[in-house]
Amino acid sequence: MVLDKNIVKLNTFDGRGAQITVSNSLAVHQRDPYWDGSYFDEEFFASDNQTQWIPTQAKTLLNKVSNPDLDAPWSMNPYQGCEHGCIYCYARITHEYWGYNAGLDFEQKVMYKSNAPELLEKKLKSRTWRGEKITLSGNTDCYQPIEQKLKITRQLLEICLRYKQRVMIITKNALVLRDIDILGPMAKLGLVEVHISITTLNETLRRSLEPRTSSSLKKLRAIQTLARLNIPVHVLLAPIIPGLNSEEIFPICKAVSKAGAVSLQYSLIRLSGTTALLFENWICKKFPLKASRVLHQITETHQGSRNDGCQLPKKHKGVIADLIHQQIEAAKRKYGLCKTTPKIISRKLGFIQSNQLNLF
Repeated sequence: MVLDKNIVKLNTFDGRGAQITVSNSLAVHQRDPYWDGSYFDEEFFASDNQTQWIPTQAKTLLNKVSNPDLDAPWSMNPYQGCEHGCIYCYARITHEYWGYNAGLDFEQKVMYKSNAPELLEKKLKSRTWRGEKITLSGNTDCYQPIEQKLKITRQLLEICLRYKQRVMIITKNALVLRDIDILGPMAKLGLVEVHISITTLNETLRRSLEPRTSSSLKKLRAIQTLARLNIPVHVLLAPIIPGLNSEEIFPICKAVSKAGAVSLQYSLIRLSGTTALLFENWICKKFPLKASRVLHQITETHQGSRNDGCQLPKKHKGVIADLIHQQIEAAKRKYGLCKTTPKIISRKLGFIQSNQLNLF
């Protein structure tokens, strides 16, 4: 997939991560971008900046996870697509399986599983379920803006508390604080841990990089509130983008440690498929003076290929990757962020499969 350099000259779309409408790489039929020999302006295809919320009736909710970076064998995602609009998001290309594109469609056409609570309860009642830990938001954010209205994530947490099901929450939104009344009791039983993702403390960069996430200040306040209530809270410095936010490693570690985070993990940016095209277009538009250097450094961490064509995380190599790793380890030691994630309650100690089974 090749970037059309002419697209970079078009106006930017404020409040969105993707700056172009791209074709669906899985579609049999593609839209022809030409009309009478002239190229349509991108604004023609993206004039409507409203978000559409599309209800779906899912067949399943839990997905088996093969990602070694996640400490949970299962994930559940009440939403497909994400209004947060993070330009680097690896989940973008999954939108193509639903007939949409990984660009603006991913941010503007968000599907939600209206029957998610029923599916979860049915699974937890199943005789085959072993009470293994579940990641809430393995793909898209369970606390994206529409959650404030739909409250699907809240319903899922209520069910998890009722059945004493272990959960690991990953989010970029301070909306997680809304559910403290559920998270508090879960934490007392050792059933929950919250992972807040912080990419930058620079608000100008955040608004461009992940436009509809909570501000960095609100994320830090969320960490502080969770820690004060003894709800285990960890930080994901993800992704680190060489030449763009890599210089913030020590400031971020200092800030989250002061707020009360238990530990910190990180990951380097990885670009696959259409996401690589979207990111290249975005950085050329938003940071034209830095674009060449950033793209070169990303390429260096991927052994000479900017688009690694792989969705699974892998070991990054090279001088830049090594320097970033050394900085992370030094910052974690300095600010006391080396604690490991505590083992949460086991099935034998807490998981309730059904009310009937409790009688035996």
